[in-house]
Parts: sequence; C-alpha cells; structure tokens
Amino acid sequence: MPARLQIKAEDCSPLGQFILQYLERQSISMNRLAELSGVPQPRLRGACFKGTCPTPETLRKLARVMGKHHLELYTLAYEGRMEPLPEDADDVSLDILMRELFETARELELAVPKVRPSKAKIRKALLILGFSSENNAISEVG
Repeated sequence: MPARLQIKAEDCSPLGQFILQYLERQSISMNRLAELSGVPQPRLRGACFKGTCPTPETLRKLARVMGKHHLELYTLAYEGRMEPLPEDADDVSLDILMRELFETARELELAVPKVRPSKAKIRKALLILGFSSENNAISEVG
C-alpha cells in the first residue's frame, strides 16, 4: 500500500485529480509514477496543483505510462485555464469538440485508437454526429 498522499484533491487541477485517482487505482506512490514516467517527482507533484502549467513533454511522458493519449492529459491540464467562450461564439469550436470527445471517451473508458481512422470512417462518424454541409447537400447516414 502506498504512503498517504499529502496532496488534497480540492487543491488539484483536473489533471491532478486524475493523477491522484490513477495512483489510488494502481496502488502506487507518486514517487513510483515519477520513476516509471521519467518525470522528476517535484515536477510531477507540481503538475497536480491548480494554476500550474505542466510542459507538453511532462504530459507525453505521463500519458505513456498511464495508457492515455497526451492530448487527453493536455485537456485536463488546461481545462481550468481556458477562458469560456462568449455566449455569441460559434458552438463548433475545435477546443470544445476535442474536450467533449476526450471527456466522453474517458467516461466510457475508451482508449484512443492506435491507428488513425480513414477519411471515410471519420466522414461517417461526423454525419452520424449531425454534421452537415453548409447547403445541406450531404445525405444522412442510416
């Protein structure tokens, strides 16, 4: 059983909370995760707190060990730091879409595909999700 963590979940960013949950599920210490990922323990600990900015390299190293895509950890790390879009902003923002995709995949415990889907599969998925051309010339997928 790992030693009790001295970091409180309420002091953590969404990334930090995710890391704490991972440590608990895996029954490992933060020192062990630091060792496995090659991220110095002070940097790993610091990445857990609200208002911190972990480097992309830190996120890539953690993602590899945690079995996640680095963009998923990136969205968690910067979730609280992204300014909300104004009410009149276009709802098809790429940032919103990416966050929703990763959040839904995380909730469903789905892994990121190892191979990039073909254009045909991406097109079909977009049509199923309700995307359409400006002139609605794209037919629905049944």
